Amino acid sequence: MSANVLSADFNRREFLERYWQKEPVLIRQLIPQLTDPLSPEELAGCACEELVESRVITEFEPENFALKSGPFEESDFTSLPATNWTLLVQAMDQWFEEVADLRKQFDFIPSWRVDDVMISFACKDGGVGPHFDNYDVFLLQGQGQRRWRLGQRCDDATPLRKSSELRLLESFETTEEFILNPGDALYVPPRVAHWGISLDDSLCYSIGFRAPSYGEMIEGFSDFIIQRSTSSERFEDPNTAPPEDPAQIPTSSLIASFNTLRATLDDEPLFRQWFGCHVTQPKYPELIARIDRNSAKRVEKTLRLAESVRHNPSSRFAYMVNSDGATDSERSAKARLGITEKALETPRNITLFVDGNAAVFDWAHLSMIRRLCEPAPLQRRELKSMLALNPIKELLEQLVVQGSLLLE
Repeated sequence: MSANVLSADFNRREFLERYWQKEPVLIRQLIPQLTDPLSPEELAGCACEELVESRVITEFEPENFALKSGPFEESDFTSLPATNWTLLVQAMDQWFEEVADLRKQFDFIPSWRVDDVMISFACKDGGVGPHFDNYDVFLLQGQGQRRWRLGQRCDDATPLRKSSELRLLESFETTEEFILNPGDALYVPPRVAHWGISLDDSLCYSIGFRAPSYGEMIEGFSDFIIQRSTSSERFEDPNTAPPEDPAQIPTSSLIASFNTLRATLDDEPLFRQWFGCHVTQPKYPELIARIDRNSAKRVEKTLRLAESVRHNPSSRFAYMVNSDGATDSERSAKARLGITEKALETPRNITLFVDGNAAVFDWAHLSMIRRLCEPAPLQRRELKSMLALNPIKELLEQLVVQGSLLLE
């Protein structure tokens, strides 16, 4: 069992109520017995791989930074100076089980909110400069020490340095300063400026969380609706009268179209379906490979013989409980007939989301869907009971074929 577990003194509920998305907080010894899953040399080796996203940031003169993206060669690292540089490697939780175990310690935040675990190695005086992120992040200190400074609240109007590729702040107003030791963590909510500088050779684990912007949601949901529309659904003006001026666009001609668009967008069940698909889109879909056609024919037999089945490390699983979907007027009518509020709230089904796809299941299958979404591998005994139910059997086969589940 991994020694990388949260301190028993850490109060999850208090953190969520007091700090989450509200204000930063330093948590001393969040993981008291922290053991680094990777060495700096192993991290550098990962940065040389084609499928791994990595960057090196070098401070070549005071507060002037240069960015280079991987994959790297060994010579890229041997030619670096002794100080003032940082290596950042994304999604190490998708490549190393020990890093994934570290991510699971943060399960007091919904798993569908987690983006990835980025590991950074910095030599003395290394850092990425003053910046802010639009998402929540835990900065968990591994080996060595880093000095972190917190700064002002930022937004889209906050001035950035025009000459930098790194979206660095033009000015930084220090409000607090901390030195983090192994096992300490600094939580930084969205849009709070922060700046870390390594005091020696150090590792930092950045557990970041997904936060789609409203612009992304409008675009994504609109595209989702467009896929379901037909070319025959068009602007109409059947009550047009002879115009006083042919160049004028009368607002009365737009009312019907506006109301139609508004009604189309005002579809909460459809939005929920889109949202579940959106937040389970894998960050690196190229790491989820479908099995070939010949192997797909043998999936059922292979499933029955498998010792266990586990999630593809790059896959994302989530589910949503759907209520009866009644409108307020329909619920009022049901209430007048004596149907209790409890009965009105009875869920009717569950939607499972895996890697951007959705499937609906009967409420009776809730326990199996929940178990399927848990990160722990499904053991042979559990598989046997799941395969006895045809809808779940077909689901498991499909997830294996598309590469979201891996057989062991």
